[in-house]
Amino acid sequence: MKSLIAFLIVGFAVLTSGCTTTGVVLHETPLNISETRKSIVSVIGEPRSVSENGREMLSFYYDKKGNEIAKGNMDMAKERYYTHITILGDRRPYDIQVEVLIQDRDSEGGFDTTDRDDDKAAVLAEKIRKALNQSRDSRNIIDDFRSF
Repeated sequence: MKSLIAFLIVGFAVLTSGCTTTGVVLHETPLNISETRKSIVSVIGEPRSVSENGREMLSFYYDKKGNEIAKGNMDMAKERYYTHITILGDRRPYDIQVEVLIQDRDSEGGFDTTDRDDDKAAVLAEKIRKALNQSRDSRNIIDDFRSF
């Protein structure tokens, strides 16, 4: 009986410790990495930060309505949002993870990440999916293969 309970506990631990993703994931996007980045930038605007390999992008801060918060108004903001986009995979087709993070002002005047908004992430992911499809329809097949 003790071995059965131990087996169930270990089995439950293995199942619950699996990799979990947050936000919204677009699966198997067909474009190359540079076209994917262009499509993402067309939706979120010029990123505030880009990782060294170009696969992670952070948008500028914006408010609950989606309006960008100017640097002069940042001191008055009690809450701010930003988008974190990650291009997953080492080759095509790529997966794109979209997260919208919410930061609240703490007692010291800084900001702490307190929550995620998956509804806003779903809206942005749908816009990115549409931009990827438009980009795929307008690309030149000869240039994509780089035959010369």
